[in-house]
Amino acid sequence: MNAMKNSDAYTLVNVFTPKAGETDRFLEQQLKDTADMRATAAETGWLNNEIYRARDGKNVIVVTRFASAEAQAAWAETQAFAEHLERIGPLLEHVSSTPVREIARHDEGQASGAALRLAVITGSTREGRFGHLPAEWIAAKAATRAFDVTRIDLRDYPMPFFGDPEATEAQKAAAEAFAKRIAEFDAYVFTVAEYNHAPTAVLKNALDHAEWARKPTGLVGYGGVGGARAVEHVRGIAAELQLVTMQTAVHVPFGDYLAISKGDAQFGQLKHLEDAAQKMLEQLEWWARALQAARSNVRLSVAV
Repeated sequence: MNAMKNSDAYTLVNVFTPKAGETDRFLEQQLKDTADMRATAAETGWLNNEIYRARDGKNVIVVTRFASAEAQAAWAETQAFAEHLERIGPLLEHVSSTPVREIARHDEGQASGAALRLAVITGSTREGRFGHLPAEWIAAKAATRAFDVTRIDLRDYPMPFFGDPEATEAQKAAAEAFAKRIAEFDAYVFTVAEYNHAPTAVLKNALDHAEWARKPTGLVGYGGVGGARAVEHVRGIAAELQLVTMQTAVHVPFGDYLAISKGDAQFGQLKHLEDAAQKMLEQLEWWARALQAARSNVRLSVAV
């Protein structure tokens, strides 16, 4: 534990709750503004910021230190601070600030054998879909490894198209519930159907509605050429979202797709798919463990 007593310094713990889907943008803006305003803020007695992302993914904690309470008050009156508030305000749902006497930091790297929370997401909602079959199969395989597996069906989240100005309150609520649910996991696997050389619209929409940064995902594609074109499309989207895709994906060729659909074959009986899934899950477990440790190894406690 590393404890810091303030003595004559004045410390504020600011807890920011960004709007759904805005946490990454808020973090980027806060980091940029901290760097850009450093010299100006220091002139008023600002000392430093420490920025943490809460483990639940919903809040951002900024610990701000000033030379004195008077220095904090002087900074709050500056034009630079007012402009900072204008930039971050539209991204926020709520903010609270509490002066504290002491802060303690506790390293909390999660034990290497602890279960990793994995969401297996069925990326198609159409009638007569195939996607639930590979989802069931990959979820069962993942459960034999160090994963605590949850199945998520996009049918259960009737979200509006991202940014739709005519979205209903029910659709908005579904999108918020989805984003909140997704934040709970350490890793993901998507089933990726290929339609017209691309992934489904509902999968792209789901990716737009939640935050995935600094977490890994596996991809199970199916369709023409094993869904390869759709999988590569998702890789490009994931890169922009800072979602780490595994080098190995599972591709279900069209012949296997037909055989499984007709009941002439089953997942678990096709060695090439079993081998690909095994390799992908090995990679996913490694990345999930590494990124979990990078995200969540500090806890703060404060005395007010």
